[in-house]
Amino acid sequence: MRKTLFNRLLFSYMPIFIVVITFTFFVFFQILSEQSRKEALNANKMLSLQAMRLIDTSLKAIDNMVMSETINNKQLIDFFNNEEKNNIFINISAVKKMQDMISYYPMIDSIYFVRFEDNFVLSNATSDQLSNYRDEPFIKKAMDPLASKQWSGVRSFEQFSAIGSKPVVSLVRGAPFITGEKGMIVVNVATDSLQNSIADLYDSKTSFIGIRDAAGNDLFSDLHSKEQTKIFSNYISSYTGWSYQSGLINGKLFHVISSLYNVWFIIGIATIGGGFVWLLYVTRRNSRPLEQIVARIRGYRLPLSKELGDEFSFIESALSNIIEQSNQYQQKHHEDQHLRKKYLFHQLIEGDMGLTHEEWIGETNSLQLPYSFDKQVVLVIEMDKYSDFCCQYSRRDQNLLKFALRSVIQELAPKYELVLWSEWTSAFQLSVMVFVDSEEEASTSITHKLFESVRVWVQENLKFTVTVGIGEQVAELSSVANSYKEALRALKYKIVLGENRLITSEHIANHGQVEVFSQLNVIRSIIQSFRLLEDEWKTKYDKLINEMKLGLLTKDEITNLMNYLIYFLGLEISGMTKEVQEIWMRDGLPRLSKIIDECHSLEQMREESLTVLNSFFTGLKEAQNRRLHAATIRDMRKMIEEEYANPNMSLEYLSSTFNINGKYVSKLFREETGQKFVDFLIDIRLQAAKRLLTETQGSMQEVAEQVGYTSAISFSRVFKKVVGYSPSEFREEAARRQIG
Repeated sequence: MRKTLFNRLLFSYMPIFIVVITFTFFVFFQILSEQSRKEALNANKMLSLQAMRLIDTSLKAIDNMVMSETINNKQLIDFFNNEEKNNIFINISAVKKMQDMISYYPMIDSIYFVRFEDNFVLSNATSDQLSNYRDEPFIKKAMDPLASKQWSGVRSFEQFSAIGSKPVVSLVRGAPFITGEKGMIVVNVATDSLQNSIADLYDSKTSFIGIRDAAGNDLFSDLHSKEQTKIFSNYISSYTGWSYQSGLINGKLFHVISSLYNVWFIIGIATIGGGFVWLLYVTRRNSRPLEQIVARIRGYRLPLSKELGDEFSFIESALSNIIEQSNQYQQKHHEDQHLRKKYLFHQLIEGDMGLTHEEWIGETNSLQLPYSFDKQVVLVIEMDKYSDFCCQYSRRDQNLLKFALRSVIQELAPKYELVLWSEWTSAFQLSVMVFVDSEEEASTSITHKLFESVRVWVQENLKFTVTVGIGEQVAELSSVANSYKEALRALKYKIVLGENRLITSEHIANHGQVEVFSQLNVIRSIIQSFRLLEDEWKTKYDKLINEMKLGLLTKDEITNLMNYLIYFLGLEISGMTKEVQEIWMRDGLPRLSKIIDECHSLEQMREESLTVLNSFFTGLKEAQNRRLHAATIRDMRKMIEEEYANPNMSLEYLSSTFNINGKYVSKLFREETGQKFVDFLIDIRLQAAKRLLTETQGSMQEVAEQVGYTSAISFSRVFKKVVGYSPSEFREEAARRQIG
C-alpha cells in the first residue's frame, strides 16, 4: 500500500518536474539571449551618443576658437576695421591667420572673411568682390539679420570651378563678435572630415552611423539601402540641431531572429499553463485522501492531542514564528514612515508629485502630515562654511549637530503658532515647508521672526552659523517647487549679501544688478596696469570688487569673472620672461585658483586675492629691476608721459635722446611693458584727448595739437580706430552723460 501510494505520487508529479526543469533551462537561455540583445542595443546607442559628443566637441572647439580670435586677434580686427581697402599687408596677415587656424584645426576645409563696408571677400586661397565670389548666395542669406549665426546644414561649396564642389557645413560668426556690423567669418568643414573623425568608432561592415542636419538632409553618403539597415537609436544635438542615427546593417534580420525568441517564449508560457492545469488536476486527485485524513483528525482533535504532541508542537512553533515575523514587519513599516515622508517631501519641492487631491489627503492621513492650510512657503537653511564644519567635527558630532538644528526648529515652531515640515535635502541644506492660514503680511512677519530666532540660537549655541533663503508664499501644492527654487536662488547671493542672515526676494530686488559683460573691460584695464607695474591697479581692483557687490552678482557670476581675471593675467604673463612665468605657475596661479574655489564671501575673496596679487606684483617689480635696461625703459616711459604732446615723439627721438639703436629700443620696450611703443604713445595721447574733449570746448585742431598731432584729420582717424567713434561723437556722448 505504501509503495503504491509512493509510486502514484511520484509518477503524478514527474511531468511537472520535467516541465519545470525544461522551462528553467529555457528561461535561462532566453534571459541570456535577451540580455545580449539589450547590450547590443545599448552599445549601439552609446555609439551614436559618442559620435554626437565627438563631433559637437570638435565643432564647439572651432566655434570657441573663432569667437576668441574675433575678440582678441589684432590681424582680424585690423582687417575688418581697415580703412585702407587695398592694404596688402593686412590682407596677407589675415590670410596667414586663416592658415594658422586651419593648421591648428585640420578638420577645417576652408575659411573666408567678408567685409561689409566694401563687399570684399578674402579666403585662404583667393580674394574677390562679393558679387564675383562663388559662395555669394550663402553669404547673402547669412547676412540676413534673422538668419542663424551658427552651424549650417549640409551644403555644396565650390571655391574653384577646376576643383569642383564638395559637401560642407559652415559656421558663420559676425565681426565684431557682439554686433557683427563690420563683417562675418565663415568656416567650412567638409562632411568627409566629420565622417573620418568618427570612422574608428564602429565597424562599417556590421553597423552604421547616419547624421542629418536640421532640415533632414544626410551629411554622409549612405552606402547601404534602407532595406539593409535598421535604426536602433536617434539622438538630436542641442548644439547643432542635427540628428544622429545608428543601427545595424541587416538589422531587420536581427529583428526577425529576436522575434523568434518571443515565439518560443509564448510556447514556454503555454507549456507552463499546461503544467499548471496538470498540477491542479493531480493535486486535486491526490488531495482527496489527505482531506479525508484531515477531517478525521479534526474530529478526533482532543483525544489525539496528546498522542500527536510532537506534530502540534511543531505547528505551534511555526505559527509563533509567523506571528513574530508579522510583528517585526509592522515595526519596520512604522520605522520606515520617515523615508516615505522624505520621499514625498522631495517630490513636492522638485515638482514631481503625481498625486491627486484625494491621494494627497490619503498620504497625509497615513503619514500624519498637515494638508488643510491656505498657503505654503519653502525656506532653505544652509550651513555656512560647511567644509570647515566637516574638518572641525567628526561624522558622529556632525550628525548630532544637524539633529540639534532640526530639533530646535520643531520646538520653536509651536511658540509662533506655525506648522512646518522639515527635511535634509543635501548634506548642508535643511529645507523647511511652512504651512500658514493667516494673511500674507502677518504670516510672513511671523515666519521671519521664527527663523531669525533659529539663526540667533544656532549662532550662540552650536558654534557655527546658518543662512536662510526664503521663497515666496504659494497657494497651490503644485507651486511649492517654485517657492523652493526662489529660496535656492536667494542663497546664491550669500557671497555678496553676507552669511548668517535671512535672504528674501525683496533683498535681491532692492539691488540693481549689472551686466557681467560690462566688467570684462575693467578686468582688462586692471591687468594692463598690473603688467605695466602701475600702482593704480589696486584702486581699479577695489572698484571692481565694489561694483560686483553693488551689482548683486551671484557666486557663479563672481567666480566666472575672477577666473577671467586669472586667465587674462596668465595671458599677459605668457609674453614675459621665463623667470616671471615660473613664479606665476608655481605660486600665483595655484593660490588664486584655490582662493576662488574656497572663499565663502566676496570680502574674504578680495582680501586673500589682494595678498597674492601684491606678493606677485612685488616679485614682478624685483624681476624687472634686475634686468639690465629696466631703469632705461622706465625713464623712456616717464619722458613719453611728460612729452606726449611733442609731435616729434618717435622711436628715433628716443634713440637719439638715450643713445640707443631705434630697433633695439622697440624690442626692449615691448619686452618690458608688453606693448609696442606706438600703442603706448597712442594710449597716453588718447587718454589726454578724452580728458580735453570732456572738460574743454576747444576745436578738434586745438585738441589734436595739445596731444601731439599736427593734423585734426589724422587725430580723428586714430581716435575713431581705437575708441570706435569720432572725437565729436565722443564729446557729445560725454555731454549727454553729464546732463542726465
